[in-house]
Amino acid sequence: MPLRDAAEALGVHYQTAYGWVREGVLPAQKVGRDYQVSEADVRALSARRASGAPPRHEVRVRDWTAQADLLYAAIASGEEKVARARLERIAGGVPLVDLCEGVIAPALRRIGDDWAAGTVSIAEEHRATAICERLIGPLSARQPAGRPRGVAVTATPPGERHGLPALMASGCLREDHWQVHHLGCDLPAEEVERAAIDAGARLVVLSSSTTPSARRAAAAAARLARAQPGLRVLAGKPGDSLYQLVQRARGTAGPS
Repeated sequence: MPLRDAAEALGVHYQTAYGWVREGVLPAQKVGRDYQVSEADVRALSARRASGAPPRHEVRVRDWTAQADLLYAAIASGEEKVARARLERIAGGVPLVDLCEGVIAPALRRIGDDWAAGTVSIAEEHRATAICERLIGPLSARQPAGRPRGVAVTATPPGERHGLPALMASGCLREDHWQVHHLGCDLPAEEVERAAIDAGARLVVLSSSTTPSARRAAAAAARLARAQPGLRVLAGKPGDSLYQLVQRARGTAGPS
């Protein structure tokens, strides 16, 4: 729709809407001498304004690899304050799924590679992971305005004690309008099943950080699927994309 019509739909002056376009708050495309915006983006901005949340300033990241390198340097040396400053520069203006996929996951993969090569200790690897967990915790708890797609449960299979992949999954699902019950690490399948039933969930995500854990997640997913035929269970593997998770979860969503 033309930007002028979008401004009318948002109940603001044209210049206000134009300012949002210039700031990256309202995505738009220049067509001729006018701007065109999507109805979906207008509805999303209207919902954020109705909820009392200020319009989010969109940050355009030119070099994701450089951002991941900066975060890696901070968490590798245990500089949590520096790591927080690095993330906060962009966290408010990019989707969480982009932040996880483009910055946090690559930095942690390098830490894992360093540990495998013997250049960092187990303690240093755990410290880096713990820093990222503390940084992403508040971001993963954000619930955008709008009608929820459904209820989801996130956890890890028995024996999996790395909780960050499941935490990132819970945040990305919340960002995509799921109501998420995040259970944390190392849960028996029957406990996950009970929690999913109690919450009225239609989706369960089991995240893993190692190949043996992925096998346990697949076994737990098969058990849950047999016990609860109406429940969709997604078992993650090391290296799986959060973008793919969000897309696969959307195939589970239906009328509430």
